[in-house]
Amino acid sequence: MTQGFRPTEPASGFPWPLTFSSFAFGVWVFNTLQANVIFQSRQFVPEEQLLQPSGRHPSPDWKDRWSASFIVAEDMMPPAPVEIVWRSLDGTDHAAVLDLINDIFPGREVRHNVTKAEVNEDWARYDKAVPDILLEVNDRTINVYMRATVLTKLAPISDRPHNFSREDLVSVWTRTF
Repeated sequence: MTQGFRPTEPASGFPWPLTFSSFAFGVWVFNTLQANVIFQSRQFVPEEQLLQPSGRHPSPDWKDRWSASFIVAEDMMPPAPVEIVWRSLDGTDHAAVLDLINDIFPGREVRHNVTKAEVNEDWARYDKAVPDILLEVNDRTINVYMRATVLTKLAPISDRPHNFSREDLVSVWTRTF
């Protein structure tokens, strides 16, 4: 009897890499003199903040609690590009148009820090990932992040022994203007 091929990761019946067919979108704007973000015909900067400085980050750990609330459902895919206009702290006007799906997330891959071997196979086979796509405008820089809940086989964090998931914030794209 001959020995067959031995893959480095266990064979499984779930799709890899993980992909998404819908997502939630959220925005934070900091360190600008003025800013506006339009996505899916919706304004993401509160009206009272459109013509005034945005201020600094609320706390050093603000990204730990950052999540999105605007749902882009499967029937809305692919969405329109995000339109951003802002004035950086040095008084320079900027504009950017970001096509989230075609330019930043081609293939709609979920960005996370979980290996295929660590993923709960039943979850990956039957449930759809609905990640948060998070956009930060910070002075002259735009950052795009993804936070996705990925269920795991083993509890990944020792101080949370009953939590069988990871929700890492992953930096996906950045550009300084």
